[in-house]
Amino acid sequence: MSQEPNINISFKESTLDTDLPVPRRMPSRPAEYVNPNFSSYGNVGPDSGFAMKIVNKNSELWSKHGRKKLISNVILNLILYRSSHFGRAPMSKDFHLVLGLLRITQNNTGELTDEVLDVCSKEKMQGLHLNKIFNFLT
Repeated sequence: MSQEPNINISFKESTLDTDLPVPRRMPSRPAEYVNPNFSSYGNVGPDSGFAMKIVNKNSELWSKHGRKKLISNVILNLILYRSSHFGRAPMSKDFHLVLGLLRITQNNTGELTDEVLDVCSKEKMQGLHLNKIFNFLT
């Protein structure tokens, strides 16, 4: 916009030139800023979809079982339970701990017998009753 010839704008009245310090660049994702002194929100990390990615990537361990989708849901819920208890994002360490406690190996579902899977299928959060049997918070 052009300046009126009758109005003289001094250096201090210009909106472009101020005595204030230069504003610093804001991060492109300001919600990810974590103050190290404030630990209430936990650590920034992937969401619960990352746990699904871990489970789907390693689902060949129980792929020959007839109830493979239920087994995937049980393992996923236990991973999410563990990570949410500690207030952080799910990690592959959670997956390996759950597999170790349930003794799941290649084509062997370990502690997830047909009786246990029947109970899990009737739960709203499939597999949550296993938390009373095993200590997933170690």
